[in-house]
Amino acid sequence: MKDFQYFLKTKVIYGENKSLELAEHIKAYSDRNKAVIVTDKSLVKLGFIAPIEAALQKEGIETKVYSDVKSNPDFQNIDEAAALIKSFGASAVIGIGGGSPLDTAKTASLVAGGDNGAGHYSLMANPFPEKKVLTIAIPTTSGTGAEVTSTTVYSDEKHRKLWAWDTDMLPEIAVLDPVLTAKLPNFLTAATSIDALVHALEAITGQSTNPVIEAVGLHAIRLVAENLPIAIEKNDDMDARGNLLIGSMLAGIAIEHGGTGIAHNIGHALSTVGGLHHGRAVAIALHHTYDWNLDSPRTAVFAKAARALGVTDQFEAETELAKAGAAACKKLIESLPITLEVSQDGLSENSLQDLTAACLAEENQPMRLNNCRYATDEELREFGEKILAFRAVTV
Repeated sequence: MKDFQYFLKTKVIYGENKSLELAEHIKAYSDRNKAVIVTDKSLVKLGFIAPIEAALQKEGIETKVYSDVKSNPDFQNIDEAAALIKSFGASAVIGIGGGSPLDTAKTASLVAGGDNGAGHYSLMANPFPEKKVLTIAIPTTSGTGAEVTSTTVYSDEKHRKLWAWDTDMLPEIAVLDPVLTAKLPNFLTAATSIDALVHALEAITGQSTNPVIEAVGLHAIRLVAENLPIAIEKNDDMDARGNLLIGSMLAGIAIEHGGTGIAHNIGHALSTVGGLHHGRAVAIALHHTYDWNLDSPRTAVFAKAARALGVTDQFEAETELAKAGAAACKKLIESLPITLEVSQDGLSENSLQDLTAACLAEENQPMRLNNCRYATDEELREFGEKILAFRAVTV
C-alpha cells in the first residue's frame, strides 16, 4: 500500500432546518456580526433565502445578499461578490445553492482579502491572499460536494472552465439541511445526484485513491444508488433527501483527496462547447466511458462499486461483477429524467473538433491523468464521436 495523508477541515452540521441556526457560528468567529449571502436569483425567487436572512437578522447579524451568480459563474460574479464583502466589512460569507453559488462564495472569500480580481488566481497563476472571513456553505442540491472541497470551478471571458484551489478555500462550516433540497425539480435532483455518484466512482478508482477515499466513496455510491429513485418518486421524502445530501458530501470528501477522471474531463468539455448542465454532462460522459474504464488495474474496486450500486447476483470472476456494475449504473442513468442526446444542445458531428480540443485543453488534463485508464487523443476523439452520434432508443 502506498503512503497517503488525509485531512478534513470543515465542520459538518446535518439536520432539518439547521440552515436557520447560523448566527451562533458567526458570532463565535468575530464581533463584527456582518454576513454576505452569495446565491442566485432563482433561489431568492423560490423563497429559500428570506427565512435564512430573517433568522440571522433576528439574532443581530446584519446581512447583504449577492444573488447574480450565473449557472456557470465567471470572473465578474466572483469579483462583484468580493467587492461586496469588502465594502460591507463582512466577517462571514454564506454560500447557498448548488455548486455555482458555493464556488463563487468560496473564491470570493479569498479574493476579498486582496486587491486583484479572480482572473489573477485562475489555474493558480498566483497565490491567493490571506483569508479574512468565515465561510459557511449550505448546499441546496445533492451533487457537487463543494461544501467540503478546496477547489472551485469558474469561467473566463471565453467561457473556458478554469480551476482554483487553496486549503483556505475549504469552508469552515458546511450545513446539510435536507429541507432545502425538497423543492428541486426532478431533472436537477437527478443530474446533481449522478454528479455525486460520478465523483465517488472516479475518486475510488483514480490514480490518487487510498483506503479512506475508498471507504467514503463506496458509501457515497451506495447512498445515491439507493435513495435517488426514491427522491425522484417522492420529492419530500426527507430520509431520501438527507441520504442524498450526505452521499454528496462524502463524494466531495472523496474527490477532495482523490480527484476525478475521464467523465469529468469530457463533461467539462461538453459544458464548454455546448453549455450543458454539469451533472447531465458527466452523466452522459460516464454512460459512454464506464465499460472502457473496466479495462484497467482497478477491477477489484469496480467490483466493490457494483455491490454499492445494488448488484446482488453472484459471479465467478471480479471482471464479470464489475461489468454488471457498469450495466447497473447505465441502467440507473437511463431511468432518470436526463436526456443523453446532445443534439438538443445544438451539438452535432460538426462539433467534434471543438469537443476534442476542449478535452485536450490544459485545464482538463488533471482529470485525464488521474483516471484509472489513460485516454489517448484518438480515444478521446472516439468518445466524442459516440456522444455526438448517440440517439436514444424509443419503444
